[in-house]
Order: sequence, then C-alpha cells, then structure tokens
Amino acid sequence: MATKPDLGITNPYALDETQFNAAVELLKAQRQNITTYWGTAQQQIDSFTSGDMVVGTTWQYQAGVLEAAKVPVKAILPKEGSTGWSDTWMISSKAAHPNCMYKWMDYIISPDANAMATVWFGEAPVTQAACDAAEKLSPGHCDTFHATDEAYFKNVWYWNTPTAECLDGRGPICKDFSEWTKAWTEIKG
Repeated sequence: MATKPDLGITNPYALDETQFNAAVELLKAQRQNITTYWGTAQQQIDSFTSGDMVVGTTWQYQAGVLEAAKVPVKAILPKEGSTGWSDTWMISSKAAHPNCMYKWMDYIISPDANAMATVWFGEAPVTQAACDAAEKLSPGHCDTFHATDEAYFKNVWYWNTPTAECLDGRGPICKDFSEWTKAWTEIKG
C-alpha cells in the first residue's frame, strides 16, 4: 500500500490477483531474512532472547516480557501502518441463558473488571473509566497500549477474513482466505 501506490491497494485484506501476487512475491523475497515465523508467544520470546530473531511482528505481551527481561527490543508502529485485531466478547443467539451473558457483559465492561482483565491480558481498556482504573493497577498501562490515542489506531488495519467478494467494494475479484492460506504455506516452506 505504501511503497507501491500504483497497485491501488486500499485495504490489505482485499487483494485482487495482481495485488496478491505482488504481496506474495515480496514475502518470498523477504523469506531468506526470516529465521522463524513464530506460532506461539513463547517461540517469539525465545527467538528474540537467543538472537535468532531481530525483527518481526508481535503482540505487546511479548514486547513487555522481553523488555522486563532486559532484552533490547522496542515495539513500534511502522509509518506504513500495521494489521491488528481487537479481542471481543460475543453473545450467541442460541445461548441457553442469555441473561447470564448480559450480566457478564455488564460486569466485564465495568471499569474495575475491565481494568483487571486488560492489565492481566495485556490489552487496552475499553473506556476512559477502565483506563483510569488500569492506571492504578499498572501505571503507564494506557500509554503502553495506546488506549486513548485515536490517531495511532487510524494506522492499524483490523483483521478481516479475506473473501472473494472484495471487502473494499470492487466485487468478486479478490483472493479468498483459502488462497491466502495456500500462499502462506508455500512462503513458510
């Protein structure tokens, strides 16, 4: 998106054949510089600690563990942006006891419960009140997770499952998740 604007990529999860092939070729070219594509947080922590890995995508959790262990790392948002996701709670339309789930939802978004959960899991709180409560548990927590920095999240593309029907409205010309999976398997080797 950032380095080849002529490709016309407007959403990293909506890639037509030309855009997809360009992304795959870039990943194949980068593969020679990658020692490990981590599958678990601990794999990445171990790879950075041993020096086998010097750059990679990450979660704030790994960055925090590595920083606490005095491994010289820094998590940054590249100027080109990044992908990401948001963990959420959902209520099933077929829940046997939906009122229990509504009570749970009310509880987990309450400031104190949300603060405890987000500090424990290493995530951004959902409200300013929860952020204030999180700061009492872990000073600097909301800054670390950019909880109130809306500009930061304008450069994060939240996960969407790639579908043949382009997510950007261009019609059924995009590569779907199965094609992404096949390409990723080939790239990883």
